[in-house]
Amino acid sequence: MDIAAKELKIDRAEIRRRNFIQPNQFPYNNEIIYQDFVPLVYDSGNYEPLLDHTLEKIEYHKFVNEIQPKLRAEGKHVGIGIVAYVEGTGIGPYEGAKVQVMGSGRVSVVTGVGTQGQGHYTSYAQIVAEQLGVSVDKIDVVTGDTDQFYWGAGTFASRGAVVAGNAINEAAKVVRKKILKLASEHLNAPEEELELEDGFVKVQDMPRLSISLGELAGKANPMRGAVKPSTEPGLEATNYFGPERGATASGIHAMILEADPETMQIKIQKYLVVHDCGKVINPLILDGQIHGGVAQGIGNAFYERLAYDENGQLLNGTFMDYHLPTSLDVPRIETAHGETLSPLNPMGVKGAGEAGAIPVGPLFAQALEDALHDVDFEILEIPLNSNRVWEIVNGK
Repeated sequence: MDIAAKELKIDRAEIRRRNFIQPNQFPYNNEIIYQDFVPLVYDSGNYEPLLDHTLEKIEYHKFVNEIQPKLRAEGKHVGIGIVAYVEGTGIGPYEGAKVQVMGSGRVSVVTGVGTQGQGHYTSYAQIVAEQLGVSVDKIDVVTGDTDQFYWGAGTFASRGAVVAGNAINEAAKVVRKKILKLASEHLNAPEEELELEDGFVKVQDMPRLSISLGELAGKANPMRGAVKPSTEPGLEATNYFGPERGATASGIHAMILEADPETMQIKIQKYLVVHDCGKVINPLILDGQIHGGVAQGIGNAFYERLAYDENGQLLNGTFMDYHLPTSLDVPRIETAHGETLSPLNPMGVKGAGEAGAIPVGPLFAQALEDALHDVDFEILEIPLNSNRVWEIVNGK
């Protein structure tokens, strides 16, 4: 895109804007088969506001027109890069979950999806808490335990919130309906006049008239007396969710870096991510996902490289030789979020797992090419490092 912009004498941000799929073009069929073996169709998106917000936050026009020329006049090599990307997320086939209100008033949630540090326990608890009106610390979440829930596909392709999250949400909805129906009978009040709050079902205009979820769970499993036909004991539900196809998150990454033209050492001065993964469940967890992804992307772009000798023997099989970015190499990452809801699931969520890592390699290449503007070269590869950049710049 930068090469095309240069050839056509168009600003690098403007050429991206002109090529964005517009909101009224969704769903957008790309006419190719995606990783879930169905046609790649973008479900929803609104890319231009993400770009506008990025340009504003990075002070793009001020940097390009004022700051960068001044720094170049001082002999400094500072460059900027901007990458727009789409991430396929939340593919099927399905996930399931069971939600149950216990006699203690606590809520049990189990799902087949495993967890690898994405914050699933918190996010899943929040989903159930919103439906059942209980605090998240009263919700016990178990993931990936086949002894408790044995149907599931697994954690991959940024699908935890999209597929398992919606299965949990749907199961919680069923439990909510059971709670309101049973509470209506015991409180002698219409369901529409009841509210779930702080682990209780309350009559809206008579808050003292209430019953706890724990007590209600006991009444849902009577040990004596007749049982009405077609009723189920307990306040629990198992549900499954399988999306029609994968959702598509999107975003913009922008970076300003400075390069030393003699040593090709680089320093990231500013890094910004403006991201849209549909409905945000937990902003802090989402930021953590993006920060971790950017750190991995920086490693992939400029530090990590597998080296082999002529016999195929790995030469850098220890962390003494295999270079990972440290806290000194990963800059402060600014984030902002748009919310374009997905029509493919009731919660409107999209995944965010690889959002931080996807664009970093191209972003490094663009920013380096811009920083070393006085040299005619083109970066066509990653991973890079200072030595490799020096070789590319010098035609080696």
